[in-house]
Amino acid sequence: MDSIVRRILQLSDPEIALSKKVSLSQNQLIVNSYRFQFQKPLILAIGKASVKMANFFLSKLNKYESLVVKPRGDNLKLNGNAEVIESSHPYPDESSFEAGKKVREYLLNKEYDLVILLLSGGASSLVEDPIPPKHVYVDIMKKLITSGIGIEEVNVVRKHLSKIKGGRLASLSKSKIVTLVVSDVPGNDLSTVGSGPTHADLSTVHEAREIMRWLNLQGEEYLEETPKKLDNVWEFLILDVSEVLRGLNLENSYILSSEVRGEAKSFGAFLASLMNTRYIPFRRPFTLLFGGEPEVHLSGKVGKGGRNGEVCLSFLEWVRDEKFKLYAIATDGIDGNSDYAGCVVDGKTKLSKLEIRRSLEEHSSYQLLERTKSTVKTGPTGTNVNNIYVLIAP
Repeated sequence: MDSIVRRILQLSDPEIALSKKVSLSQNQLIVNSYRFQFQKPLILAIGKASVKMANFFLSKLNKYESLVVKPRGDNLKLNGNAEVIESSHPYPDESSFEAGKKVREYLLNKEYDLVILLLSGGASSLVEDPIPPKHVYVDIMKKLITSGIGIEEVNVVRKHLSKIKGGRLASLSKSKIVTLVVSDVPGNDLSTVGSGPTHADLSTVHEAREIMRWLNLQGEEYLEETPKKLDNVWEFLILDVSEVLRGLNLENSYILSSEVRGEAKSFGAFLASLMNTRYIPFRRPFTLLFGGEPEVHLSGKVGKGGRNGEVCLSFLEWVRDEKFKLYAIATDGIDGNSDYAGCVVDGKTKLSKLEIRRSLEEHSSYQLLERTKSTVKTGPTGTNVNNIYVLIAP
């Protein structure tokens, strides 16, 4: 594996991040100088980083209850005893509803004196207890996710169609809740990570209704208001894309953004424009760093592709300089509907503008990237702090 890709994944490891920021001592959890006492904690780990986050606690505790909900296909092993549910991502299915029911059962029926919620990206799909009938909810989610709108708007709707998101999970707890978050959301809005199951929600039914009407979605009659104030929750950000970017520490590197948004192919064209600019204020050699979540609006024919594949192809379409190397890496190891984490392209990656444009129109970026041996395959990584882009000008 390329050394930069390896470094990205190491810095994205939530178990390492927890070991630096959280301590357990004599039935006491310490986070950022806050101290929480417990005798029998309930560990709920939900998301793409659930196994690694849970391992930090399960390897250190003797008496606890624990439920871990992880994506299907995640083969990472637990270092302790816990009930494990493999669930669905990016679209919810029956396993998501089973996980949602199980989370509610744990909170309502188990004996505990502190809930430790370990939350990471992917949780919105992995765990759900919907207000609408299940088939109606699944249809709404599929249309939302493929609409091309931002994750914030998707989660506004999710929260108002759920019995456990938008702060509702916190109302089920019999004790304090400490929520430790690995963020995959640009800007780290904690109400958006996992759709904020323990975060007081400032969005409204009116906003959710407006989004659904904008996208011509049926089912707004099921929308319900979310809690606006919670008194039993303490939330802490454990790891995000900014921390990964800072830790890369590459030669003459500059972090230009940790909140990349908008169309993936537009971002790729923007990166090319930086390389093409004659008077760019960086002297070679330099490295430009970006993190975030550019979007892909799916329409028409859809092949094997993802946001990072489209960033790389669009960059190649427009770049004129031949001395570069571009990394586009999904820290969860999954880019779109492909089995790749992303791609690495350089001046030797030769493709015609015509075939690039056709591939972008059909959202089949990996057909070309496979051919040029530009793909990066890591498998599921057990983390998710979004996407990392490294543009090197040697």
